[in-house]
Amino acid sequence: MQQNWNNPQSKGLTEHFQGLKKEAPLKPRIQHSLTQLTKTISSLDYKVKSLDEKDAKLFNRIVSAKKNHDSTTGKIIANELVELRKNKKILTTLKLSLEQVNLRLSTVQDLGDAMVSLRPILATMNALKPALGRIMPEVSREFESLFGILNESISGSFEGSFDMDGVSNEETENILKEAAAVAGNRIGDKFPSTPSGISSSNSVGLQ
Repeated sequence: MQQNWNNPQSKGLTEHFQGLKKEAPLKPRIQHSLTQLTKTISSLDYKVKSLDEKDAKLFNRIVSAKKNHDSTTGKIIANELVELRKNKKILTTLKLSLEQVNLRLSTVQDLGDAMVSLRPILATMNALKPALGRIMPEVSREFESLFGILNESISGSFEGSFDMDGVSNEETENILKEAAAVAGNRIGDKFPSTPSGISSSNSVGLQ
């Protein structure tokens, strides 16, 4: 029994945290992340609401075109509406993902909590960065800053950098699918589909 306790191979979690460095406490960094996170979520929320208003206007124009039997104009506007809803779904998915980050981050008590809670979320954010950069470059800069802060909150306490490859793709996909499903439902509940008789050349999706 005594040999087992003294055996270097039985150190377990102690060895796992040997790379810890003496840096600033985790809590202040987490609080800074939460502040930045709230700003980014607010920016996304404002953009989504703006797209909601534009969505309603485009839809009304499609209805008017249909009443006037102007299928050409209706199709052009429908294509624009499909693209808008695709972008809105991406932004809503991102917003929901960040709200998950906010919820998880607010419950983090120590480094172990941060590692478990944030690894899959950071991987999700990493996957969404390109889409956000295309749609909202101004918010993308805030997002990049936030991503760096959150990443540093974890990797800053260890030697080396945070290994994104160590995160399961399945975890990331599950988070994205869950958020995308909720985003799709929210958009569907708010706005009707394009009037029958007017088709578009695109399909709504998270790409």
